[in-house]
Amino acid sequence: MRIGKFGYVNNFLPYYRLERGGKYEIVEGTPRRLAEMYEGGEIVYAPIPAFELIKRGYNPRKFCVASDGEVYSVIVVSRKKRLDDSPIAITGNSLTSANMMRIIKAEKGLINKLVVLNGKVDEMLRDFDHALVIGDEAIKARMIYRVIMDLGEEWKELTGLPAVFGVSVSRVEGIDEELLNSLKWGREHMEEVVKVASEKFRLPEEFLRKYFDKLIHELGSKEKKSLEVYGELCHEHGLL
Repeated sequence: MRIGKFGYVNNFLPYYRLERGGKYEIVEGTPRRLAEMYEGGEIVYAPIPAFELIKRGYNPRKFCVASDGEVYSVIVVSRKKRLDDSPIAITGNSLTSANMMRIIKAEKGLINKLVVLNGKVDEMLRDFDHALVIGDEAIKARMIYRVIMDLGEEWKELTGLPAVFGVSVSRVEGIDEELLNSLKWGREHMEEVVKVASEKFRLPEEFLRKYFDKLIHELGSKEKKSLEVYGELCHEHGLL
């Protein structure tokens, strides 16, 4: 069976043990691409953007990608010291993050124009002072540019709830449980996972420990409530 995986560091820990078991053919992709593959029947299981889950009315499973506060990898970076009123370039790779940014902008009364761009952060910041980036691109960008907004932190401040970026969907029973067992194993063998991840992604082990510890991968009651609030705000602001 073919199952999907975000092609980012944020899925490395939970999938580490499962991948090495060899039971499934694991396909990596952006959150948006995995949603398309799942919809088209190319894969039977995947984490997909929270926005797509709500839009398509899928039944959420137990695995998620979320944070209760700072997430570190969904951020606005800038060439300036602080956010001014100039436009913000936003990645086209994640509808959830882009629409969360639109909600935060509206709720905070920001007047920045949001411009969707497909490109690396350096290209985005060539024509714009600020850029919303996600995943590994965001992690590497934060080591070069100034972070002026973390969407996990902004969402927590706005709603009092964790920010949920991705949620699993499945046509087959049991995969979620196996993935969560893999997650448990990964947390029990954190040093091994961190060492391998550091070599693979060329990131400091100290950062990866902090990052893996920060991420939430089990959809609990607070995360479900956050999905509800996200959907309500998407409707309220004309995004759905």
